[in-house]
Amino acid sequence: MILHKLSLNNFGLFRESHNIQMTPNGTGPVILIGGMNGAGKTTLLDAVRLCLYGKRSLGARVSRNEYYEYLSTMIHRNPTSSLPLDSASVSLEFEYARGGKKKHYRVERAWQQRGKTHRSVKESFFVSEDNQLNADFDAAYWQDYINELIPIGVSQFFFFDGEDIQKLTDDSSHDQFLAESIKSLLGLNLVDRLKSDLSIYANRLAKQNSPEPLQQEIEAAESEIADLSSSLNDVTEHLESTQTKIERLETQISRQESQIAAEGGGYAEKRESLKLQQEQLSTEIEKLENEIRDLCGNLFPFALVPDLLMRLEKRLRKEIEYDQWEEKNRVLKTENTKLINDLTSASFWDNSFSESEIEFVYSKIAPELKTQLELPKELESFEKTRERSSSEYDQLFEWIKTCLNDIPQKFRKLNDALKNAELELQKVEQYLQKAPDEEVLKPLIEKLSKLNQNLGQLCKQEKDQDLTIRSLNSQLVEAERKLEKLRHTQQLGEAHIKRQQQVSQVKSVLSSYTSLLTQAKIVTLGNSIVESFNQLSHKPDRISRVEINPDTFAVTLYDSNRCELSKEELSAGEKQIYTTALLWGLAKTSGKPLPMILDTPLGRLDSSHRKLLVERYFPHASHQMILLSTDTEVDEFFHSLMEPYISHTFHLEYHKSDGHTTIEESYF
Repeated sequence: MILHKLSLNNFGLFRESHNIQMTPNGTGPVILIGGMNGAGKTTLLDAVRLCLYGKRSLGARVSRNEYYEYLSTMIHRNPTSSLPLDSASVSLEFEYARGGKKKHYRVERAWQQRGKTHRSVKESFFVSEDNQLNADFDAAYWQDYINELIPIGVSQFFFFDGEDIQKLTDDSSHDQFLAESIKSLLGLNLVDRLKSDLSIYANRLAKQNSPEPLQQEIEAAESEIADLSSSLNDVTEHLESTQTKIERLETQISRQESQIAAEGGGYAEKRESLKLQQEQLSTEIEKLENEIRDLCGNLFPFALVPDLLMRLEKRLRKEIEYDQWEEKNRVLKTENTKLINDLTSASFWDNSFSESEIEFVYSKIAPELKTQLELPKELESFEKTRERSSSEYDQLFEWIKTCLNDIPQKFRKLNDALKNAELELQKVEQYLQKAPDEEVLKPLIEKLSKLNQNLGQLCKQEKDQDLTIRSLNSQLVEAERKLEKLRHTQQLGEAHIKRQQQVSQVKSVLSSYTSLLTQAKIVTLGNSIVESFNQLSHKPDRISRVEINPDTFAVTLYDSNRCELSKEELSAGEKQIYTTALLWGLAKTSGKPLPMILDTPLGRLDSSHRKLLVERYFPHASHQMILLSTDTEVDEFFHSLMEPYISHTFHLEYHKSDGHTTIEESYF
């Protein structure tokens, strides 16, 4: 098997579409993918597992709701987007040889969240073979087809996390893991199923020949189991029906909330404040209009003809100038007349001048005195229409100034305020028009309230049904245990029957077959573990033999002196090397030519062990080795050692500002 391409779309940290081409180019088997902690390395491993195995990739006991909740959380979250994403997908393209023929497969798993809860997640799964949808099986059996093609029990030897190695190193469940691994390796689950079927057949035979009182107890126990199973099926169906109703009701609630919003529910909440605002604005507008009317009723009309006002002001100033000239002229005329009379009087001259001298002076002074009494040229054509007092002039100038300056400014201010108030009133009235009447909104809100009440009742009903299912399951387990005891008693008290003997013989043969097959495989596995450990350890004689108990699958290690070696005597690095050797040995023993995917492969190893893994494990453990590493695991030195075996390198760059990772064809 060769992985060609992994495609991610809005999956985990990966926004939009990303493709990783992983086909080895002939240089070597290693595809090196580097990324800092939290950049999405484990997400790539999770994507491969999820794509191939769906719900089973999370474990054997994960419920459907837990699985859908996981799918919902794996849709990329974009903190900078106003609308959250609601769908994601992963696909894997690979080459696999079956029946001596190579075929190209494409597996795609996509899901969409159509509501606010994980119950609304809708999943789709597609399998294509040589660019055509697999027609040999119905879509409902595609997952079984992939499980048969790449068994999940075997894949755990090839797709694993370095943290799993560390956990397995420290965990007391080591032997249990080994037991489950060997059973998956040998396909012993099919043998166990056959044994179970034979037990059922043997019980039927025993029931036909059992004593009557015991037979009655068995029939009563079987009847109780049947009743409990029937009740369990009924409650389970009711629970599924309740969950379907809850999904529909949540959809109705969402629609009802949208309808209330469309009817102006938001505006309705502000109706009273809008009405108060409308009343205040109307009062303000009325006040402004009255002020404008008062302004128009006085001097405002004169403010409309500023040119005439300026001409009037100019004329009034000429009138004042004319009055001033007249007043001055009256005084001068009196004085000048007196002076001229004096000039013509002999007593004025006191006989000190001759008549000719007096005539000469008079001829010079008299014309000048007359010139002073002449009207200025700028007032020659001016005619005064009426007499005004100084107070009248002051009043007129004050009015002109008011009309030219104060009134226009005040009018503009009032007019702008009026326009703003009218615009604001128009907006408020538009909002009020959008706000539905209480009679319109009330039934919608009442319906929403009723829907929420119904949802609460259904959720309580769902909880009660779930508790009932748990109780029935507990009762069913107890009843089946009771029936098993009765059948055991029945079998002990009955005569040996030929068919029962045959069944027992077959079961014995199966047990022997299982034992022999297990014994053969654990010997091969033990040798593979020793070989792998000594290849990876800088102490090649540290472990000389590995024994695996075929019943308990407990592992016993022996050193070069054939003395038992406790795992506690191994250093932390040697424990991790041992666990890696165990997984490598399981992969070799499986006989499956699968690629390997290792996340955080070097863990807490020292530099010496790291160098051995880089030189002896990564290039040779598989025909395709995909490493997901940090810069401190495969650093510049280890990268140079591994470079002859590297086919492709990729770098996962996490962008903290908007929370997503991009893939580049490079390394750190």
